[in-house]
Amino acid sequence: MKPDNLNNLSHKPHGSFGDSNTENNSDSLSSDSDVEDTSCGASDQKIIVQGLRKTIRRNKTKINDLVSKLTIAEMQLASEKEKSNNKDQLIKSLNMSIDLLNQNKDLSIKQMQSQIVELKNELDFSQNKDKESYGSKDKYTKNIEELNAKIIQLECKVKEKDDHIAEFQQKFEINMSEIKEKIERQEYEIDALKSNIFKFERLPNDGALVELDMKTNLKEKEEHITRLEAKIIEMNTKLSEFTLDTNSCQNPNESFVFLSCTTIPSVKLITLHDSVPFGAVFEDIPSAGPGWMVIQRRFDGSVPIKTVENFFIGCGDLGGEFWIGSEKLHKLTASRRHELYIQLVDFDNVVAFARYDHFIVGDSTERYKLLSLGKYSGNAGDALQSHINKDFQTDVYVGWWDITDCNLNGNFYDCKMELSEWNGIWWGRWNMGKMYSLKSCKMLIRPKA
Repeated sequence: MKPDNLNNLSHKPHGSFGDSNTENNSDSLSSDSDVEDTSCGASDQKIIVQGLRKTIRRNKTKINDLVSKLTIAEMQLASEKEKSNNKDQLIKSLNMSIDLLNQNKDLSIKQMQSQIVELKNELDFSQNKDKESYGSKDKYTKNIEELNAKIIQLECKVKEKDDHIAEFQQKFEINMSEIKEKIERQEYEIDALKSNIFKFERLPNDGALVELDMKTNLKEKEEHITRLEAKIIEMNTKLSEFTLDTNSCQNPNESFVFLSCTTIPSVKLITLHDSVPFGAVFEDIPSAGPGWMVIQRRFDGSVPIKTVENFFIGCGDLGGEFWIGSEKLHKLTASRRHELYIQLVDFDNVVAFARYDHFIVGDSTERYKLLSLGKYSGNAGDALQSHINKDFQTDVYVGWWDITDCNLNGNFYDCKMELSEWNGIWWGRWNMGKMYSLKSCKMLIRPKA
């Protein structure tokens, strides 16, 4: 029965009771039945009102629970925003370090240039004063060359540091962008929660369904926060990895004696998957950093590299001339990304280098093809790039990736000479297309950070 009908019923008995007293006392039986109907209607109305009050109290309790959960979610969002602000401060600190490094670089270069100018002035003064002072001229010229070499090394170090800083800054920016996107999604979810609370207040009979939806949204938000915290931990871990661990190839807790190699510095034991462990020489390059493994060295012709077994398995001595072998090169460069450093010396004792940042050698089914070199840098000229996708030749080309523009595994000559064939140690054809023998060469690789 609706409330309006109950109200009508509650008014009608009063009127009919008054009329029955004025008109006819004989209608008392009819009046008694009307009073009973009125009592029943009032009782039903009280029951319905009590039921509505209980429903309202339950709905208010649920609304309070949802508001409490919303408050917790907003507090968690504020915490995530604070973490994001901390990351912004870290980026600013990193940018300040970059600026300081650039200022130090410019100052060092200016100091070197100032010293060069002073030495040139002193040289000019000595030439005008005495024509017989050629020894002094040679001395100053040598000093200038040494200073120029130091400037080149300093510029290489600064460039390498700038590249590392730029790489980590880029990673930070990507991670911060992801964090901001997740915060925006959480704010959107909170707005959705508020909207659901508003709907719940307007539709009390659907409270259970809204509560279930709210719980689901809160659970998804908590999972988002957990993943976000894991991302932050991963980002902090990557930030701390500024140097490459070159000792990963050997257990530092175990002592290992390399018999017949005790006079060779920095020999380590290398263990590759499905391969017999082998020793390798490691060197530090002043202009390129530590942890470089020597894979080839030629300087006196004591080790002829002439057989197929020599090319594929390797030959020579770690303390002298040697070639590590194409099979080991494939397994090393296939296990992870490596960079290649080539050092060249001619018979005028001029040193040059070529560096590549992604060196890959194919397997035996690919005839140990030179699959990749990556980006070139250096001052020796890029003579190896044209050999990409060339098979490792084992016939007249003497163990190299074809004969296009260089060969470092050819025959050794103990003096400068123009080569009439490809079988020598040479790099590039910069001098009128001619090939000249080199005094020594060395190839090194290192895992790319």
